[in-house]
Amino acid sequence: MKYKYKNLLTEKLYNDGDFNFKSDIVETFIKNHNEIYESLIKNSKKINKASNILQDIYLNGGRIFFIGAGTSGRLGVIEAAEMPPTFGVRSGKFIGLIAGGKKALTVAAEGAEDQGELAINELEKYNFNKKDLLVGISASGTSEYVLSALRKAKKMKIKNILLTCNKPKVKISDLDIVLRVGPEILAGSTRLKSGTITKIALNIITTSAMMMANHSYKGLMIDIKPTTKKLRARCINNLSIILKIDDSLAVKLLEKSKWNIRVAVIMYKLNVNYPKAKKLSRELIFKDLLG
Repeated sequence: MKYKYKNLLTEKLYNDGDFNFKSDIVETFIKNHNEIYESLIKNSKKINKASNILQDIYLNGGRIFFIGAGTSGRLGVIEAAEMPPTFGVRSGKFIGLIAGGKKALTVAAEGAEDQGELAINELEKYNFNKKDLLVGISASGTSEYVLSALRKAKKMKIKNILLTCNKPKVKISDLDIVLRVGPEILAGSTRLKSGTITKIALNIITTSAMMMANHSYKGLMIDIKPTTKKLRARCINNLSIILKIDDSLAVKLLEKSKWNIRVAVIMYKLNVNYPKAKKLSRELIFKDLLG
């Protein structure tokens, strides 16, 4: 069992451990991150394919599950949590599952990643089905919690993707994205550049998919949930830019539209009241309205 991980790239020593901790540790860390950009470029086609798959599942009413253990699990939970406030998506469309449950977000759940049955049980609780997408996240590519979930998805013919930092010996998912960044400065600590590149890849996949699904307009968020002062300010700023109006008018429109940018634009452009604009917001394509 102990030899199972010996040859994993993420477990190897960086530069044979040959660097001076006192004089160049920070510089070494920074230079070590150059491999992140190179790996993202190499994987750009697969990342684009993953984005298209996610968009298709989302637009066809499916849910997107992120599943992982440890740092990988936390990254998936973060990704799922960030979708509703950023893109206004319904709660439950993006779901993050981590080995050991919610407690594992703040406290290490020792041994949970080795228990594949936990993942199966979690997916069954959500009535995981053919309309859904499973995104497995495992820097090592060996987490049984993740691998068991992917095997279940494949058996059920449910679309599935794997993000990993070690090349698997055989294909694991429908789309294996191998984000090879080499050994970590602290051997085996995949919360470092492996975690960084995984977060970047997830950002690109989800954000590009949501932008293509018309949750943005010319690089601006249009489905913000204005739950904070900062987000309300962003609504005002974005509406001002979109309609080329001053902030005071933007505030009046947002107050009338219950702080819904889409509805505010329809009210302004078509000169209709809130109920009518709200109904039209579910039917009109935003970019077509603005030309």
